[in-house]
Amino acid sequence: MAFQLYKTRLKCLFRNKENIFWSYVFPMALVTLFYFAFNNLFSSSDIKTINIAYVHSQTEQAQTEHAQTEHTQTMQDNQIENNMDALKNVLKSAKMSNGLPLFNVNYTDIDEAGRALEKDEISAYIVGGVSPSVYVKKNGLYQTIVKSFMDSYNRGAYTVQSILQKNPDALNQGLLDDIIDTKSFTTEVKKDVEPNVVLTYYYALLAMCCLMAANWGLDEVINIQGNRTNRGARISVSPVHKVKLLLINMLAGFTGHAGSIALVLIYMIKGLGIDFGNHLPHLILACVIGSIIGQFIGAVVGVWVNKSYGIQSAITTSVVMIGSFLSGMMYVDMKHLIAKNAPILSYINPVNLVSDSFYSLYYYDDFSRFYLNIIILVIMSVVLGVISYLGLRRKTYASI
Repeated sequence: MAFQLYKTRLKCLFRNKENIFWSYVFPMALVTLFYFAFNNLFSSSDIKTINIAYVHSQTEQAQTEHAQTEHTQTMQDNQIENNMDALKNVLKSAKMSNGLPLFNVNYTDIDEAGRALEKDEISAYIVGGVSPSVYVKKNGLYQTIVKSFMDSYNRGAYTVQSILQKNPDALNQGLLDDIIDTKSFTTEVKKDVEPNVVLTYYYALLAMCCLMAANWGLDEVINIQGNRTNRGARISVSPVHKVKLLLINMLAGFTGHAGSIALVLIYMIKGLGIDFGNHLPHLILACVIGSIIGQFIGAVVGVWVNKSYGIQSAITTSVVMIGSFLSGMMYVDMKHLIAKNAPILSYINPVNLVSDSFYSLYYYDDFSRFYLNIIILVIMSVVLGVISYLGLRRKTYASI
């Protein structure tokens, strides 16, 4: 009898085109869009060596000629020459994370640099001097890199000049060596995996898909309430116990929604190559718990919010989407802002708990954080389940 009810309900669920679209079609389309939008977004593999030009300022040229004819220079002359040489050395030694040079520097005059910039032969040119400046033709990735690099250099040069004004003999006392010899007070621990910001988007998206089971849970609760639907009225006078039928229907809803999660997970791992770590059983456990708590969220809304189905569905979807936003699906830094400024939200947001479970499997060596998230999710599921049961148990109808 129970299996027959389960099978019949499962057939009914797959005739619900709206739930099938939002659980099967929409997540696949959204994952695909995420892949094309974020693939290699933070990777430097597509960044090539940037062609730039270096132009000697008139002050530098004058000081160079003066040095060649007089063989002596004042302290200010030395500072300009040192600044010129330091910038050249920094531009020459700058490298990307893959070991390739960051800049290909062409030393020329300002007229030739301007012509090369107009023909897009270079991305920018730098005019040297005490305060070097950057000239670009348009905005772009390479131009931004050059600008950021020179801003950082100018801040360092300004610091050196400020020190020299107070202590002119600082260069002879090893100032440049102290600046170059940076010290770290933290220890880098090498792990098998590297932090990947883009994965936060994917994990939050999969967590949202799990919590979208709330719509399935909402439907199951509404369908057994006699004052909501004709089916609910018939069920209320049937010999089958309401709680038993609810559990059977919730199991059918879980099965239908689990199929969508399995499809999305296979597509993300096998089709798009998204890394979820090497702990597939734990990953499946997190998805299962996420789907269960999603169903109970929908059940609570369906039992306790005495409004139309449209309003109940809007509330359910809003709860899931707000949780997804706070977990970093739309803005990745939001997850860290919440953890820093309002950490309690991180532990009561089920979407964040599920997505954090995924990330802990990928990044951490042990399962302590993963099991903490799972325990909190289980407790929340039990509490929501009890709240749903109490709401259904107290409902009686004078006439249906």
